[in-house]
Amino acid sequence: MTQHTALEQAAQWLKDADGIVVCAANGLSMAAGFAILRPGSRFDSRFSDFVQKYGIRTPLQGLQTSFPRPEEFSRFYSRLISGIHYDKPVSPVMHTLRSICSLHPTFVLTTNVEDRVVQAGFPEQSVFYLEGRLTYRANHTPLQKQDLAEITSGDQLETAGYPDSRQFQEKLRDLNRFLAAHPRFVILELGVSAGNGFLRPLISQMLQAFPASRLAEFNLQPNPVPVQIRHRVVQVDGDLEQNLDGLARILLPEASGSQDGTS
Repeated sequence: MTQHTALEQAAQWLKDADGIVVCAANGLSMAAGFAILRPGSRFDSRFSDFVQKYGIRTPLQGLQTSFPRPEEFSRFYSRLISGIHYDKPVSPVMHTLRSICSLHPTFVLTTNVEDRVVQAGFPEQSVFYLEGRLTYRANHTPLQKQDLAEITSGDQLETAGYPDSRQFQEKLRDLNRFLAAHPRFVILELGVSAGNGFLRPLISQMLQAFPASRLAEFNLQPNPVPVQIRHRVVQVDGDLEQNLDGLARILLPEASGSQDGTS
């Protein structure tokens, strides 16, 4: 199947669906300009003092570092989350995703902790941050930018132990209600690796429990697909932002043309 044919197939499945379940992981964050797991020149430049003093090379490493003083964690965390959330405008790829999801009721599952989905306009009640958020306290209340200096340890953040919380179970019930109400949903998988321990099992469970559902996978490289569900899966590999733009042009040609200045 050619790339264009795969995009056409994904678009048709989305048109025919009665709901969309977005499953987004690190690949979507990277398309939006944030790599929590990978070293890069942008991080090295912005955090050169931490690189030189502690040898920190990635955001995740910094968040997991045991600093000698709590103030050092606070300084790292405040600078990081300000740059990737509070001071960062919504990215083009998130605008595109929001436009695509305007077709149907949507529920978002994500392992991305930088809290960019609600910020892009998706309703809070329809977003499930599977590992919590860096913008919320451990008691599940939102942090304002002026309060970031109060955070002196990762244990004070929602990301510490979120899967064991009552809020996690409530979101799981919200997801199950959405799936039951939209059994012909399409899973729009965005940047999810084969080793993602949260999303990969959930995707498999959803496809098994709802035989009318389908999976449109948008990843840098295709993931293995069991033979028994191969006819329910379309894979679009390569640059995520470009491929979502292509999908949007097929689904929403008038909107795409207006944005491109061609109509």
